[in-house]
Amino acid sequence: MTPQPVPHRWLATLLGIALLLDFTMIVTGVSASGKSVLAIPGAAIFAACAWLGVHRPATASIVGAFTLTASSVLMRAVGVITPSIALSHIMLTELIAGTVLVVLVVWRTTPLVAFACTTALVVSCLASIVLRQRYCEYYCDPYENSFTVLITPSDVLQSLLLGFMLLVAAVSTGLYLRRTAKQRVETEMGALVRKQWPLGAALSALALIELSESGIDGMVAIAGAVGASVCAFFGPKYPLRNTWLAAGVQLFAALVSAMYGGNNGPPLSFTGLAASMALIAYVVRFVAPKQAAWATAGLSLAFVLAASVRYRSAITDANMVLILLFLLLVSVAAGVYFRARDRERNQTVKAAVTSAQQGERMALARELHDVVAHHVTGIVVQAQAAIMVAEKNPEVAVPALEKIERSGTEALKAMRTLVGSLRDGTAAWTAGNTDMAEQATTDLAGDLAGLAENFAGPPVELELDLPGELPHEVGRSVLRLVQESLTNVGKHAPDATSVRVLVAATTSDTLHIRVTDDGSQRPVHPAGGSGGYGLVGMRERVELLGGRFDAGPSGYVGWSVEAWLPLRKEGT
Repeated sequence: MTPQPVPHRWLATLLGIALLLDFTMIVTGVSASGKSVLAIPGAAIFAACAWLGVHRPATASIVGAFTLTASSVLMRAVGVITPSIALSHIMLTELIAGTVLVVLVVWRTTPLVAFACTTALVVSCLASIVLRQRYCEYYCDPYENSFTVLITPSDVLQSLLLGFMLLVAAVSTGLYLRRTAKQRVETEMGALVRKQWPLGAALSALALIELSESGIDGMVAIAGAVGASVCAFFGPKYPLRNTWLAAGVQLFAALVSAMYGGNNGPPLSFTGLAASMALIAYVVRFVAPKQAAWATAGLSLAFVLAASVRYRSAITDANMVLILLFLLLVSVAAGVYFRARDRERNQTVKAAVTSAQQGERMALARELHDVVAHHVTGIVVQAQAAIMVAEKNPEVAVPALEKIERSGTEALKAMRTLVGSLRDGTAAWTAGNTDMAEQATTDLAGDLAGLAENFAGPPVELELDLPGELPHEVGRSVLRLVQESLTNVGKHAPDATSVRVLVAATTSDTLHIRVTDDGSQRPVHPAGGSGGYGLVGMRERVELLGGRFDAGPSGYVGWSVEAWLPLRKEGT
């Protein structure tokens, strides 16, 4: 099984925040003492085990279970009182680290190892609760000078219930990650989980804190906030549907809680509030403005009604009303901001795609013109010559027919390459992906000699002075420039008697290409017409490499094509 990447920074941040909260509660708590600080080292080591468990989950789990038990024994011996939020006598850092370790061992180890490590962590947690309970059972009231029992059966039942819920959630998460790790292609649900897990973790932490504070009687009311959190987690997929569903769930849970008299908990559910803010931001971001406005109003009204049903005085405070209005404005503003960002991003992507398509079309046009047109021009010229001499001397026409066959084969090969790249992209098309083009950067001299030998027009005189190392794109462009120049000679200068090709390095960083002929200064119209894109394509090739291009008459007769290509990139 190939491990998937885990966001180490997110995990380290989460554990660091939890450790800071535990330290703050120890320092500022009513039961704070010098001994209470001794609980921090054990929690820090346990958090380090969770962070290192990304690479070695089994070892980290066993070491973490031993650390938790040893820390509990030490605290029992010294008499350390530990702060807790969800599970009795279990610090927030230890709770998060243990949950992370369970997820990691289920995700990345074999079933037998995962079962053993999970059992060790659960047993160490239960043992820590028992070991630490002795010094947390009674609390001395400094005003009444009496002892009050803090641990009740309902507290124990609540801790066991929350612990079981966390265990099930951790194991389920590990199994889900284990299943998705085997998938080679990321599914839509997998992409959603990967993007939404920070929000899910934050809402889960809020719900856990509220469940621990509200007690069993308040769990029905918190269930509505948990349902809204689930809707917020899947909000980006179906924002409008999830927004209305969250509104109904929160209102229904508040009605059920009010019927049974459950009012243990905060006046406003912070979990439900955070989930509602996330849903409002999603619906404003992804849904049409009119529908988003109705959904935002419906969810806000449902949240206020739910709070007023359970706690009649929850929304009568002017300050509370102002805070809720401010949070609503923040949610709407966040949705509008991300909606504008999405629109800008889509426009940028659309412009980039259009530019890429235009560039690809231009490259294909140049390649068709330079490669295929070169061979077809040779076929036309040789066919015309064969027709002229066939009646008087048929034997002379045989070499022309051989060249026609060779040019036709090369043209078909080039066409198949281009068509294959356009149909499925498997041909690995590049500018000039023929045998000649592939050799352009390794044997440019041989390629140019082959062009001159197979040229259907007048004799070609080559003068080469190539540098030792030639960049691939420069070599390919040189080949295409010479090829297109010879094609133009065959098309427009049928009376030319010689062609001279010069390719030489003028300096250490410039390559000079010059192709001249002695044909008529006035170009003729070739058979089949001319597209007029030869010089345009050559100029584009040269300018893309940062060079300079020039073409025109050379003296009284003939035509000249010149280019200067840089051999080094700027800044090198």
